[in-house]
Amino acid sequence: MWHLTVVLLTTVTNLCFASHWGYPTPRPNGEVIGPENWGGACDTGQKQSPVDLSFKASVRGEFPELLFEDYDEPIVDAKVLNTGHSIQINVGSRPNVVLSGGGLPSEQYVMEQMHFHWGSEHTINGRRYALELHMVHFDSKYPNVQTAVANKDGVAVLGVLFYVSSQANPDLENILNSSRTAKDGVGMSDPLLQPLAPETLLPQIRDSYFRYEGSLTTPSCGEAVIWTVFTQSLPISFDQLERFKTIKTNNGTLLTHNFRTVQPLNARPLVYVAPIDYELENSSSNTMKFSSALAICIFVAYLFA
Repeated sequence: MWHLTVVLLTTVTNLCFASHWGYPTPRPNGEVIGPENWGGACDTGQKQSPVDLSFKASVRGEFPELLFEDYDEPIVDAKVLNTGHSIQINVGSRPNVVLSGGGLPSEQYVMEQMHFHWGSEHTINGRRYALELHMVHFDSKYPNVQTAVANKDGVAVLGVLFYVSSQANPDLENILNSSRTAKDGVGMSDPLLQPLAPETLLPQIRDSYFRYEGSLTTPSCGEAVIWTVFTQSLPISFDQLERFKTIKTNNGTLLTHNFRTVQPLNARPLVYVAPIDYELENSSSNTMKFSSALAICIFVAYLFA
């Protein structure tokens, strides 16, 4: 009986801790610096996410084409949910949105949900973006995402970055307009006002991305995630970005930011995938320009010799 009581108390304590974790308070200049001190693998793991996606730290890669099954189908009965740490859209059982190909270690990953981080969690060459969308999938050989998180490569997440633009993003507008009740209370949800297909939140260029092995970016920070972060970003207006910051947490305060600080790469392979090696192409282009200019100079010198 005593043993059962201890187990129950431990479980309740862990649940309370998990529900009250949060993000560091920004400094007066707006800079957010960790560590978050979330405990467990979040503090001790060696394959944590997010990371800085640096071209200099990456290696060149080439994978088969990524395949997006039923991404063009509107999510049935889609709702916007306030989790207390983000705005989330649960995909549910229909349509059966499936990610495959692209060198992923398993044949099929089924989409579970989509959620947002403002500003972005991943940075590219040290630069943070305004917003980051995470499309969370789990390996179809597992019954659910909770089981998949406990297994290596059990989860595949697509990361989509957004930059501030003068033009509003209509798909984000749909999500923000729909969260009229959800934004004010944790656990509250609202139906989407307009149909939403996951494909509309993907960049047009989908064969240029970073790939690495990492973790969930929230507790329990399980190191079971194959990350694919696209290099092409999408627009979000300044007003839309500010409206994301009106989401309320479980203690009623505004969720002004919900990104985890960048974690050490720890010698993990960071793979840069693209159809053309842009850096090499640019280098070759500059060399050709220099060679052409040199040839012209030699020709002119020959004429006046």
